[in-house]
Amino acid sequence: MKIDKLNLPILLFTIAFFLEGLDAFSIFNIPLSWIGVVIYVLIFAYLKISGTRGYVFDLTLIKYFLYYLTLITIIRAITFEVNMPEYATTSFIEFISLRILKIISFYSIISLIIHFIKRKNVDYVITLIAYVGVFISILSLYSYFSYIFDFTDFARSRAGTGGWSQPIRRACAVLRNYGTFREPSFLAVWVAPIIPLIFYLARKSKAWYLISIIPLTALVLTRSLTGIISIVLVFSIVVFIDLYKNKSVNILLVIPIIFVFVISIFGNNFGYKFPALDPSMCPPESADKCDCSIYDDDQDIAKNSSNIYQSVFERFSIISSGGIGGFENIDILGEYISNKDFKIFGEGLGISNIQYSPQFSEITKQVKEGSITYRNPGQIVSFNNLYANLYFSGGIIGVLLFLIILKNIFSKLINNYGILDTYLLCGLLTILLMFFFQAEELSSQLAIYFGLATIKKINE
Repeated sequence: MKIDKLNLPILLFTIAFFLEGLDAFSIFNIPLSWIGVVIYVLIFAYLKISGTRGYVFDLTLIKYFLYYLTLITIIRAITFEVNMPEYATTSFIEFISLRILKIISFYSIISLIIHFIKRKNVDYVITLIAYVGVFISILSLYSYFSYIFDFTDFARSRAGTGGWSQPIRRACAVLRNYGTFREPSFLAVWVAPIIPLIFYLARKSKAWYLISIIPLTALVLTRSLTGIISIVLVFSIVVFIDLYKNKSVNILLVIPIIFVFVISIFGNNFGYKFPALDPSMCPPESADKCDCSIYDDDQDIAKNSSNIYQSVFERFSIISSGGIGGFENIDILGEYISNKDFKIFGEGLGISNIQYSPQFSEITKQVKEGSITYRNPGQIVSFNNLYANLYFSGGIIGVLLFLIILKNIFSKLINNYGILDTYLLCGLLTILLMFFFQAEELSSQLAIYFGLATIKKINE
């Protein structure tokens, strides 16, 4: 049977997006998520080489922005005196190559989204993305409930973010939804931007309102403060924008907010707290250090509460009352930035992470029971902040280029403000808010939203 020339790239794109959702797994020590990234690039290269009609688009500013980041990275990598952290999982060349590959895949995804929409339609592409998001959410819920009902969880083959095996079981802590990711927050960052697209589809087919409960439940059970609060805040913001633009409130925009609160309340029935003093729950610490008494302040008590509402929304209240310094990573990152010279051009992607790692250990070192302990010693540390990463990677020039791109996209969405524009605005704001606290690299979700927003300009 002959495969349509467009259907094969779409199928491969869907597979690649699914593989990115399998962050906790690898094959032959190659993370499946990185295989997905490679597939994006290969599809892009195939369509480019084959000279597919209508494939080339005017993405000038985005293209120059990515060219700039790539050039700075290559130049700096050539001159950088390599001193990789002791427990880095890749060589310097591999680490930098992966950063450049990520840039190429980012542009590839934007171009592919535009190409698919022009050949099919926007609803078709959004539906594919939503289906993958729902399927990953289903897998995550299976993983979560496997600990409650004593099923067999997935055999995770990739090291966790701490550098050791993925410790889903944590002494004294409540169960969080890791799903197919190495961290609950990684799942939240991946699934949250898909939720606005699902609610866009629900405007066309009411069945999607029922389906939306799956990814919303998956998100709430991660107990990710950033992910859950972002969805609530973003949809609240868009409600006010809608009120300003249309002089009335679209009640349908309130539905995701209601769902989050309802699931948070009923989610208490799905809670589970792991017991203490089990050595398997405390890697890399010994059993005698698994002491529940460490949770002795309001934030830790809220964080490890069986009550999801208390765990998330009370923790948000506690942190908010303490100002931005309540976010530990932001506080530490601010101290690091303040001690550095002003960067005009930046250090290239990944270089500053390597430089930051030993200094991060020094900033975060603590004395416990007479001995010094370090946070993530000997590992490459993430900034957990997209904007900090852009600043260190591309300097103020890189940040300004990115902000101009965002300004152009947001201006178009707000000025047009159709049904699709509304939900694209929700998704973009969700990503940009979460990436202030949670992730640092240009993600596939952000590329997808750039592509969806750009196609409207082309159509116009």
